[in-house]
Amino acid sequence: MCLRFCFLISLIISLSFTTAQDLNTSPFSRYGLGELNTVQSTHFLGMSNASNSFSDPQNINIANPASYAGFFKHNPIFDVSVAGKSSLYRSNYSNQENSSSASNLGLNNMLIGLPIQKNWGLVLGIIPYSSMGYNAESNQTLDSNAINYKYSGDGSINRLLLGNGFNLINKGDSIRIALGANVSYLFGTLNQLNSIEFDNSYYNSRIQNQASISSWLFDGGIQYFQQFRNPLNSNRWFLRAGASYVLQSRAKTVNDYFAYSYTYNFNIQEIPKDTLDFEEDVIGEVTIPSKMIFSLSLGRNTQDKNVWDLAFQYTSSNWKRFNDNQLFLNQTNLPLGSFEQWALGYRITPSLDWANTNKSIFAKSNYSFGLKRAVSEVVVQDKSLLNYGINFGVSIPMLSSRSLSRLNLGFELGRIGNTAENNIEENYLRFSLGFSMAPDTRYDRWFRKRKYD
Repeated sequence: MCLRFCFLISLIISLSFTTAQDLNTSPFSRYGLGELNTVQSTHFLGMSNASNSFSDPQNINIANPASYAGFFKHNPIFDVSVAGKSSLYRSNYSNQENSSSASNLGLNNMLIGLPIQKNWGLVLGIIPYSSMGYNAESNQTLDSNAINYKYSGDGSINRLLLGNGFNLINKGDSIRIALGANVSYLFGTLNQLNSIEFDNSYYNSRIQNQASISSWLFDGGIQYFQQFRNPLNSNRWFLRAGASYVLQSRAKTVNDYFAYSYTYNFNIQEIPKDTLDFEEDVIGEVTIPSKMIFSLSLGRNTQDKNVWDLAFQYTSSNWKRFNDNQLFLNQTNLPLGSFEQWALGYRITPSLDWANTNKSIFAKSNYSFGLKRAVSEVVVQDKSLLNYGINFGVSIPMLSSRSLSRLNLGFELGRIGNTAENNIEENYLRFSLGFSMAPDTRYDRWFRKRKYD
């Protein structure tokens, strides 16, 4: 079983790097540090990422490090996933309607969760923090001369993570209070090109910038769990609450800046003419704002298995505080606003009789649904973009392995922006495929100390 799983992981990683050349294709990734990654877990994508109050022993939930305290003893968790997006873009500027489409796919995360001892868990791994990948143009006529403005960018910022979570209070199935913290290191490179081209003999001009970014990121969380017994049957109701906070950080940037003029030979070959400005290894600083998340969930439990969960989550981050002191990443001073999101998620398992071979694998799977409404940090035409999405997902147990391992699928159908208000919009399908391998101590005796008589 382990060899088969390792082969699947290797295949996914190989396909990700060979077929996914573009990490992002959205014009909105031009703002700030690019488009922030929202697929932190394939399993919770189906619930609109309303996961801050959840602590599942078969899933790694990095949104709240307090969840690591819920790992089963002797049961490590390995989680790997790919994620992508297929988008249709529409714009309407100067009564000119345009549309285009693009897709991207890439490795999303590689995480491992380790139960150090009872009430204490550890997680380490790597996951994208943000990505940039845009190519946009606009035209203007000045004194009968046509001017073409071109903007393009690519690159990504990755997050190397180490987290700990432990139970401060653990009264079994009645009350639990857990605390946790993540220490992350952000690193990556963003490239941007801004060009101005003329249709006549004027020299064109271009600004080329490469910014290498590094920063430490700290976040902490707390979770509360209380279960209520029904004296008439085996049903139990439980209440979960979770909150986490990401501290504001200052990222160091090392920038290479190159501005030059050029012409085209027969409108094909670019011929450089003169260097307008050149700077190398310029040290800058970028302020990354703090983020706050609060979540509340209610559910029903039968025979120590969750029948269903209903969760609400609120997220807030003030990207008005984003500041680039050298203006290398934001040369045109694109504005950013406050981010707010409300999400509702629901998860259900039709059958809890996992040992019954007469039950189909679809009856034993988890099904999740979600809704979200967000006020994006991206501001266009002096208005913050609105982002609406509906989510659905399925988590299928890998029964042949006699373990807690699962195959996870998550999808999101959404729209950000509106051509009527912002002159631009993106309609997208976001998707993710992930494997979570969590051996069952009844069969797979990993991380168990051997004793000899």
